[in-house]
Amino acid sequence: MKKTLMFLAVTGLLFSCNNTEKHSPSTETTIVKEQEDTTASKKERQILIGELERLQKVFSSNDKEKIADIFQFPVSGKTVEIYTEDNTFNAQYEKNGNKLTRAMFIHFFPQISESLQIGELNQLFERINLNELLQSDMVKNEAVIKTEPCYNFYSVKVEKDLVTLTLGINSNRDYKSKSVTEGKMPENSSELCESVLWWVFQFDGKKLNFKNISGAG
Repeated sequence: MKKTLMFLAVTGLLFSCNNTEKHSPSTETTIVKEQEDTTASKKERQILIGELERLQKVFSSNDKEKIADIFQFPVSGKTVEIYTEDNTFNAQYEKNGNKLTRAMFIHFFPQISESLQIGELNQLFERINLNELLQSDMVKNEAVIKTEPCYNFYSVKVEKDLVTLTLGINSNRDYKSKSVTEGKMPENSSELCESVLWWVFQFDGKKLNFKNISGAG
C-alpha cells in the first residue's frame, strides 16, 4: 500500500512539472509579444510626432513653395474647400473645372492661406504639446479669454492611420454682451462665433501624407 501511495505521489509530481514546462513558454511568449508590440507602437508614435514637427516648420516658414509641396496637384474642390471673394481666383478656379493647380496656389497664396487658416495652424502648433501624443490619441487646447465673446480651440487627434488637425472658434457662454438691443445679435452668438476646419493627413508609419481639408460653420 505504501509503495502504491509513493508511486502515485511521484507520478503526480512529475505530471505537475511537465504541465508547468508546457505552459511557461507560452506565457513568456505572450509577455514578450506584448512588450514588442508596445515598443513598436511607441516607436511609430515618436515617428508620427517627428512628422508633425516637420509640418510645423513648413507652416511656420510661410514659404508658399514648401507649403505647396504638402499637396498633390491638381487638387479638386472635394479634397480642399477654398472660399475667397477674389473674383480673379474664382474665375480661374471655375475655368479649371474646380481644381487648384500648383501655379494657382503660388500666385494666390495670400488668399488661399487665409481661407485654409494657415496662420491658425501655427497657433495650433504653438499651443499643443505634441509629446503628449505619446500618452494619448488626442491633445486639445482652448484659448478662452473672459473678456472676449468668442474663443479659439485646437486639437490633434490620431485615429488608426488618420491624423486630424482641428482649428475652430466657439462661443464664450460666460461672456456678457456690453449692449444687446432688440433685433441685434449678441456678440457671442453661435452664428458669429462657431466654425471649424479640419486638416486630415494619413500616416503610413513613416510619413504624413495630406488627405483632405473640410470645414463647417
